[in-house]
Amino acid sequence: MHLSKLTTSDKVVAGSGILLFVAYFLPWFTADNALGNPVSFTGGDVGFLWSTLPMLLGVVAAGVVIANKMFDVQLPDLPILWGQAFLGAGALAAALVILKLLLGEDVSGFKVDRGFGLFVAAVAALGLAVGGFLKLRQGNGSDGGPPGSAPF
Repeated sequence: MHLSKLTTSDKVVAGSGILLFVAYFLPWFTADNALGNPVSFTGGDVGFLWSTLPMLLGVVAAGVVIANKMFDVQLPDLPILWGQAFLGAGALAAALVILKLLLGEDVSGFKVDRGFGLFVAAVAALGLAVGGFLKLRQGNGSDGGPPGSAPF
């Protein structure tokens, strides 16, 4: 198990997936309750579509990279390139989290502010998309070789 086996794109995907998992448990929104006490809502409180799905995409992407590169797990052939799969997962995660960042949260009668966890999640989701783009650009080869030289 050596980190030297990981390419730059692998490190970006794995790091972003792990950071997205951590951000899921951080405060995404804050508000004051009726007594004036601050209340925070984590990613788990926001909803499956906006936070849980992107977090799961990040964890799966990081797990695939770590399993393949560090533990030599053979991955199945897909009808698309693995880089395309990583890019699609990252783009979906980024779109959902950034859309939530832009839309905010609506709780009637309360002023709701965005918490730092939402910004961390947005950066991590963008990193996941960038990592997928880098994996697509590196080709189908595991070490950036020509496309078709290796399944991952």
